[in-house]
Amino acid sequence: GQRKIFIVAIVLLVLINCVTGYFLITENRHKNELSVQKMEVETSYTSLESDYHDMKGSLDAASIEIGQLKGQNADLDKIIEEKQAMIEQEKQNLDEAFSQNKLTQADLGKARTMIERYESSIASLQKQVEVYKQENKQLAVKTEQLGTELVCEKETSTALAEKNEGLTHKITEASYFAIPTVEVAGVKKNLMGNEVETSRVKAAESLKISFETGANKALDPGKVTLYIRIINPRGETIAVAEQGSGTITSTENAKPVQYTKKTDITWNQKSRKVTMYWGRYIQAPGTYKVEVYQSGKVVGRGAVKLV
Repeated sequence: GQRKIFIVAIVLLVLINCVTGYFLITENRHKNELSVQKMEVETSYTSLESDYHDMKGSLDAASIEIGQLKGQNADLDKIIEEKQAMIEQEKQNLDEAFSQNKLTQADLGKARTMIERYESSIASLQKQVEVYKQENKQLAVKTEQLGTELVCEKETSTALAEKNEGLTHKITEASYFAIPTVEVAGVKKNLMGNEVETSRVKAAESLKISFETGANKALDPGKVTLYIRIINPRGETIAVAEQGSGTITSTENAKPVQYTKKTDITWNQKSRKVTMYWGRYIQAPGTYKVEVYQSGKVVGRGAVKLV
């Protein structure tokens, strides 16, 4: 009976050793597998972290390289700024994923693809920049040529203008009347209704102003306006707005000059007789002066003394 018990005990011990050995082997194998997996994870993370930093570095480099292309053309600058904004967004996405331990190889693959596109874009943009640079050089040359041509044209125009100004001045001077005599007289109507001259200011009803223009072939045919200025004994211009008085600019000093009355004549390059009357404010005794203006220049003078 003891022999059987001993055999059973030995069998049990063998079984226990086998089971214990199995569990030990299984546990060691599991530990080894865990260790390998841990190493693989650490290696993978290290690789991922390295790739992440590489990606960020590549994105930074791409942004800088693209930024260096700015300043050539407004439309091109807009494209470059859009590319830089996309790069900054991609960097932000990588940072967020990395900080939350959610960064995957797929994310890095996407970033790597984008970097390849950016590199292609940079190459394309560089070609465009070279084109713009060449165009700018050609434009600068054309601008310089145009500037030279404009300077020459300006010099020619100035010379022509000076010549024309001198010619115009000569023509204008020749176009003025030269009225040698302006007759001024105080007049009234007698009992018969006829006009008679008087030297008495109280009897004078108006001033009669008359002159001949003389012939002038340099003045083109057409309407010519003459302005009459009457100056009273106190040296004041007689002017009444409702009677047609106004202001012209003197050619002598470019200052405004009041005139008393104006008259239009139809000019045919032959001498014309001009007669006009003025009856307002002829009351004070003394000398009344008359000036005849044509285009701002005095072309005739006369006077009468009333007592």
